[in-house]
Formats: sequence, structure tokens, C-alpha cells
Amino acid sequence: MRAATLTKFDAPLTLRDVPVPTPGRGQVRIRMHASGVCGTDIHVWHGHFPVQVPVVLGHEPVGTIDELGEGVTGLKAGDRVGVSWVQKGCGACGHCQRHQDLYCDEAVTWMNHGGGHCEFMIAEAAGCTRIPEQLDWATAAPMFCAGFTVMSGYRNAAPRPGDRIAVIGIGGLGHLALQVVKAMGHELIAITGTPGKEQEARSFGADHVLTVKQHAGQELAAMGGADVVISTSNSMAQNSQVLAGLRPEGRFVTMAAGSEPIAVDPLLALSRQIVVKGSMQNRRADLVDVLELAVAGKVKPKLELYRLDQVNELMTRQKDGKVRYRGVLQIAR
Repeated sequence: MRAATLTKFDAPLTLRDVPVPTPGRGQVRIRMHASGVCGTDIHVWHGHFPVQVPVVLGHEPVGTIDELGEGVTGLKAGDRVGVSWVQKGCGACGHCQRHQDLYCDEAVTWMNHGGGHCEFMIAEAAGCTRIPEQLDWATAAPMFCAGFTVMSGYRNAAPRPGDRIAVIGIGGLGHLALQVVKAMGHELIAITGTPGKEQEARSFGADHVLTVKQHAGQELAAMGGADVVISTSNSMAQNSQVLAGLRPEGRFVTMAAGSEPIAVDPLLALSRQIVVKGSMQNRRADLVDVLELAVAGKVKPKLELYRLDQVNELMTRQKDGKVRYRGVLQIAR
């Protein structure tokens, strides 16, 4: 089978012919149909994750199960599935006993078995989630990281009916966050530092668009502020600023990593009792719910589609911030 393999950090991926793998106990083999490319892939490419090369990248994989390992129940050959980043925990630690596998120190992820940029992928059966028949492969793939992440971010903000919500950072995650928030019925503000994104932000559901000129928080406050700010922005300077635009008891939820810290003014935190919170992919219910929103047409990623042998072209565009807004490798149809 063909597999796009990272053999050296910061070097182009190599398309190699490798043996078709056999699933072990509790595992399935998936015939890949599509695999999304994410900003996190670039961090892995640069060596910022604890992976050993050679490794196949791709943590937004979708396809059909074609072989079951020993002991697998609840799934069958032909099932349409995608695979989460965390596939299963150790089962014995306190986190696993509380059904919080995402915190398990021994969790099994795509980094253990290899990811989805290939023709056949091995995954733990426990990490597979069924994909509704109505959803096409290319749309489904980004739901397994980007969509899952932003739905968890929205839920972690503890939104209330009538909350005014702002999304800062209108990129691969942000354009989906806008759609999730709008699907939930909130008044929605898109915040961007890139001039020219207003029309697209409105097409994704924004009622208002703030193109930051000098200070994100002061400019948001001048618009009346927000009860919730959901951030997908890697600009920690703007993330620090935007806290000043939160209303009393407002919540700021960040889903983006960066080398700089987020600075919190303690007087602002005290006087308005604001909450600053990080968020990652959380309960699987968030993934199932965002898949259902995609089936209903309420969340639809804007895609760039590539063949598997074009993976380096897509990786370069992702690194350079040129993808609008999610790149997907089409592997089989």
C-alpha cells in the first residue's frame, strides 16, 4: 500500500510502498477514503511532538472498516468510521476509571500505530466513531479534529441562552467555530486581524465582524463586549488583549497553542470575575454532535482537496498559512 511517511523532521514526506498491516486484538483495519491535514501536523513535522520517525501522519482519518482484529465487537466490515486522536486509555488509571481517557498518561493515539495519510490504517476499535451515511468523506474528515475541537471549546465555555459570543481567529478551526456557535442560536461576532475576511466571516454565520486595528479588547468592548470569547488564534498578544472585551462573569476559552503566554490583568479578572480556560477534544458526545450538525448542513468546512501524492504541496500551503480553510487528502472514492 502507499503511505505518506515522515522520515526526517522538516523534510518532505516520502510516499512509500509498505505492507498492508494486520489488525491486532481489539483493533480494526480501515481502508482510507480521506485524511485531513491540520496545523498540528506542521508541529509534528517540525519535531514538536514526541513521535519516532518514520511515522505516517494524519489524525483526521475516515474510511471503511475492512478487517476486524480478535475480540472486536460492535463494529463490522463495511462500517463507515473516523478515528479520534485519543483512541483508548490504559483502562486502569484513575482517569480511565472516570471515563476520562483523554487525560491518561498511557493513552493510545495515532502516534502509536501511524495516522491516516495512507491506503490502510490500523486503529483501536475503541477510538472509532461511526460516520452517518449522509455525510461525504471529505466533509467528515475535518470533523475528527477541527470540528470535535471547536464543539468541545464551545461546550467548555458553559454557554447560556442569550449569550453574545465572539470567535477570534478565522482560520481552519475558527471558520467551523463560527458555524457551531451560530447553529446554537447565539449572536455572533467574528474577530480577525486579517483585513478582507469580513464577507467570508459573514458567510460562516457572523452577525458582526471586528477587524482589529490596534487593541482587540478595547474594540470589542466598544461594540458592547461579549459574554464568551472562543479563541482559535495563535496570537497570544491578541488573546491577552481580548480579555478586556469580556462582560462581567465572561468566559475566555482558548484552543490554540503558542510560544508566548496569555497575560491576564489581575484587576480585570477580579473586578469582572472572568474565567480563562483551555480546551481540547473532550467528550465523544461533542464529536457525535458536530457530525450531526454537519449532516444537517449547519456546519460545513470550506475545503481544498488533494490527492495523496500531493501531500507535500498541501503541507507547504498549511505551513505558510495559505489553506482556505481545511485541506483534505482524497485517498479512495
